[in-house]
Amino acid sequence: MKAETNEHVLRQKIVGRFLREKRSKAGLTQWDVAHHLKYSTAQFVSNWERGVSLPPLEVLPKLTNLFGIPNREVIDTMHHYQEQVLKLTKKQLVETFRHNAR
Repeated sequence: MKAETNEHVLRQKIVGRFLREKRSKAGLTQWDVAHHLKYSTAQFVSNWERGVSLPPLEVLPKLTNLFGIPNREVIDTMHHYQEQVLKLTKKQLVETFRHNAR
């Protein structure tokens, strides 16, 4: 469970914060984004911004258009998130083997 919590924190800090900031700068509400993406509720957008889940890959280009940002910003943000998750996983593996070696 600890690993999931840490990944949740990473999603929230990296991806969620990024999406919230870009949405706000674009002057949009969560409902505006959800409506544009043809979602029935803003809960999807809220979940992304709170780090509960990630937007589907096919939605990312739509978000760049909606927010008026370069594709590269989203690509770099998602890549940074994945790098941090891999670092976290490596750390957890090292700790697990260290603990089991005792």
